[in-house]
Amino acid sequence: MRRLVTTAAMLFLACAFVNAQAVDLYKDKVLYGVTTAHLDTIWKWTIQDTIRQDIPKTLRQQFELMDRYSNYTFSFEGAYRYMLAKEYYPEDYAKLRHYIDNGQWRVAGSSVDAGDTNVPSPESLIRQILYGNGFFRKEFGKTSVDIFLPDCFGFGYALPSVAAHCGLRGFSTQKLSWGAADGIPFDIGTWEGPDGSSIVAALKPGDYIATADRDYAEDAGSIEKVEALGKLCGVYAGYRYFGCGDEGGSLNSEQVGWLETSADDRTGPIRFLSAGSDQLFRDLTPDQVAKLPHYKGELLMTTHGVGCYTAHSEMKRMNRKNEQLGDAAERSAVAADWLGGIKYPTDTLRQAWIRFLDHQFHDDITGTSIPQAYVFSWNDELLSQNQFAYVFSDSVGAVSRALDTQVKGVPVVVVNPLSIRRQDVVSARVTLPDRSAHAVRVFGPDGKEVPSQIVNRRGSEVEVLLLADVPSVSFSVFSVVPSSTPYPADKALSVSRDSMENSRYRVKLDANGDVASMLDKATGKELLAGPMRLELRRDNPDGFFSWEIPYRDDAAPPRGHVEGPVTIRITERGPVRVSLEIVRHAADSTFVQTLRLANGSAGDRLEFDTRIDWKGLGTLVKATFPFTASNPEATYDLGLGTVQRGNNTKQKYEVPAQQWADMTATDGSYGAAVLNDCKYGWDKPADDLLRLSIVRDPAAGHYEGINDVGDHHLTYAICGHAGDWRQGGVAWQAARLNQPLYAFVAPKHSGQLGRSFSMAKVSTPQVAIRALKNAEDSDEIVVRLQELEGKAAGDVSVSFATKVVSAREVTGAEDALYPATVKNGKLVVQMKAYQPRTFAIKLEPTKTALRPVACKSLALPYDLNALSFDGARVDSGVDGRGHAIPCELFPPCVESGGISFAMGPAGNGRRNAVACKGQKLAINPNGPRTLYLLAASAAGDRDAMLKVGSKQVKLRIQDYTGFVGQWNSRVVDGEVISEVDPSKVRPGFMKPEPVAWVATHRHNAKGENEPYVFCYLFRYRIDIPRGASSVTLPKDDKVLIFAATLAEGANDDAVPVCRIADGPERVNEFLKGQGK
Repeated sequence: MRRLVTTAAMLFLACAFVNAQAVDLYKDKVLYGVTTAHLDTIWKWTIQDTIRQDIPKTLRQQFELMDRYSNYTFSFEGAYRYMLAKEYYPEDYAKLRHYIDNGQWRVAGSSVDAGDTNVPSPESLIRQILYGNGFFRKEFGKTSVDIFLPDCFGFGYALPSVAAHCGLRGFSTQKLSWGAADGIPFDIGTWEGPDGSSIVAALKPGDYIATADRDYAEDAGSIEKVEALGKLCGVYAGYRYFGCGDEGGSLNSEQVGWLETSADDRTGPIRFLSAGSDQLFRDLTPDQVAKLPHYKGELLMTTHGVGCYTAHSEMKRMNRKNEQLGDAAERSAVAADWLGGIKYPTDTLRQAWIRFLDHQFHDDITGTSIPQAYVFSWNDELLSQNQFAYVFSDSVGAVSRALDTQVKGVPVVVVNPLSIRRQDVVSARVTLPDRSAHAVRVFGPDGKEVPSQIVNRRGSEVEVLLLADVPSVSFSVFSVVPSSTPYPADKALSVSRDSMENSRYRVKLDANGDVASMLDKATGKELLAGPMRLELRRDNPDGFFSWEIPYRDDAAPPRGHVEGPVTIRITERGPVRVSLEIVRHAADSTFVQTLRLANGSAGDRLEFDTRIDWKGLGTLVKATFPFTASNPEATYDLGLGTVQRGNNTKQKYEVPAQQWADMTATDGSYGAAVLNDCKYGWDKPADDLLRLSIVRDPAAGHYEGINDVGDHHLTYAICGHAGDWRQGGVAWQAARLNQPLYAFVAPKHSGQLGRSFSMAKVSTPQVAIRALKNAEDSDEIVVRLQELEGKAAGDVSVSFATKVVSAREVTGAEDALYPATVKNGKLVVQMKAYQPRTFAIKLEPTKTALRPVACKSLALPYDLNALSFDGARVDSGVDGRGHAIPCELFPPCVESGGISFAMGPAGNGRRNAVACKGQKLAINPNGPRTLYLLAASAAGDRDAMLKVGSKQVKLRIQDYTGFVGQWNSRVVDGEVISEVDPSKVRPGFMKPEPVAWVATHRHNAKGENEPYVFCYLFRYRIDIPRGASSVTLPKDDKVLIFAATLAEGANDDAVPVCRIADGPERVNEFLKGQGK
């Protein structure tokens, strides 16, 4: 029966309907009908199109159906889409709350967005759930308990472990019907991950674009589906999708009427429930779950999606770098907050995570969307890097204030974000007080000299390499002292144009510039059965060009290699590291590889720093690793656990992995691993051969054929080992490659922490700290642990800079579980194989309390109204063309790097910015010595000259809108360039100034929202000379000042002297910088 109901009656009936959902799946025979409107956040359209069209269309069409059909239940995933609805359609969003409250609209999927599960790290997947369900809970008081991925390109083995750790119960997809590499193990069953935890999975729900056209309580196919599971295990349940896609919207009224008829039918052989996507998983009892069919393993695709491990390689790198930099920023911010030097920037970090997590969407990070979509993806990725980088820098600066930096030379603070003691190479650009010094000597926190060498010099600025041995999660002070003589050469470290050697490896190159021999002196084994080469392979899918790599292309011989003519030169020769630069040209592209071999334990891997100016159309590049350690199976890193896979077959060939893959000889005596810092596609053609996919542009005949044209940067490495990968510490070698040591130059001062400070450490390298952050909703510190070797670890202790006073176990989503064990001020845990465990702890207060930065607002003579509310017309606005910053997003106060900025009044007609015309601001000559401005340009990036007292200060004021960063863009003047002319690709860039605040839309002159047109305010620092009593603003009314703060004890006194953010860098410019 179909019926119209009033809103009040509908609420009553909906509640009654929800209450009637209680089922016993041993007795009741139930088909769960899950209705959705699949929405690709981007694909053949951009995020702006989604905001303008698909979000409001989905909301309004669904509301109309819910008003008409009381038993209709709709599931919609992706917290990010809800965030967009809240920002752009507040009236519809208010209505949405009503439908969620009455149970008709169900939040689904638990995540920020319906993301890929193979490229993102397990920590990213955990954050998807933490922030996704966290948003649902905060906004609606509800969460989902499922991973809802109707459309995605294969599902990693770690996914059930991640989901279970976050308190989720189920997972559904229909995508395996497109060609599952290992088959579809069941209709409904349990799926077990590497750590032994499992979730319920519904793997045959039918197409998500599925009409409703019958009474499903009477439908033979539905009855058969439910009966089949019942006969197998005694649980009578079925799970089926209905819906539309891929642009949101809804089923039509007639189709929903059939769902209503099916739900009303109480006489059919089975019962039909119009259910939320997670209702089945809530209804199953533990006893019923235990009886379901069971599968342990991965659920990858054979062909569809395997090209996504490599397509749009720049997105993979940006994602990996954000994962690593976000982690480093959080760990440092925890230390800085505990010491009192800076308030933990929860909102900034959360926003930066969410901004790049959204681009893990399954048509975004996978490389399958149109070029116009990626200009927004790149900007978001690089904006998150900007914010992570400055949180990291400001936090390190705060910690540095408590360190003793009163050393003889230039104090360099070395930061180790990893939870292991390590010895690695640090690069630092240092300005020497003695310009005539020919060398430097470097001394560690203990006063003992460490190996060092100068690799570049420009006047008094030198780039120094030093070999640092530093504790877990630590900040350590090194002294760089000018010297007339360098650190003595190490005879074990040598280099020539065709060889390299350290105490661990002897490496030889052939005439093509390929590494042909790598002797592991520790085992006495030659690691290579032949040269490691870069293969050029045919890349010609039949369709779905970005998605697919055909088996025939993977199995065919390469059509060429990157080889001579080759230019080889020695670029580093010293006691820290030796290196060779190898330049070659192939496939209309330039390949620059710098081979690096270091001293000490930093030299336990041979690194290939690789830069490619890529123009190779119709080509896939693979790095090949022919090992002497032969085995029909290799071990692949999943980030959470490992998986062993055999040689390539037609069903499974191109496969995903995270940071490493390993080949150990069948007798277990020795082996070698391949590590990488941003690649995901692998294959294994033979017992003795591993390959890593580097870059691809398939022969598509349109934009998919030039998606990767541009500049690429990656590093991969080889490390040998005795025994298997566990004995070789391969997981930590890969972590060290991915998370480098960072260097900062700090002012000289005393400090109660001494010259080395460790925030946290674990008693065994078998267990790693995967996350160290402040809790989202309490004053606790969250520490996430993970077992690395696939073996149980007992009585693992985690110690911190002070005693733990309380601890409790929580889920990955930070929901409470159980009390935890604290002994002698340490957290003590038992870890199962590959298990992740998360704890919320409280520490004793620090005895080295820092003073927060002392801030004083400087009054500004506001003369410009740069803001407007929705719907308010503006004549001039921020840029003289009627554009305005939205009042509804503008805060009364901005916090950035420990600096507080009091903003001007927000409101129509209010003045809230200073258009610079040479105004003079009075300052106290005996007051704070640092001035911070929140500023932006109204007309493109521009130089501005200020005067502080009598001192001229030049600033580069960045545009208030546009992009802060781009990769090499195919969109030029609004048009997508053709495949035949890749020379028109626009170079990438990354703007340097710290983004203090961002608005995610702009108003036009009519007060209308311009979706995803960002507005920025940037933070600028100006040092005030002693005695200065005024600041004279520039004579340029396109330079706008929004706030000014005087500060004492700033955290950015310590400045990074190594690369932190990872913006685009042109290969040709790199070669010029190297003197080529």
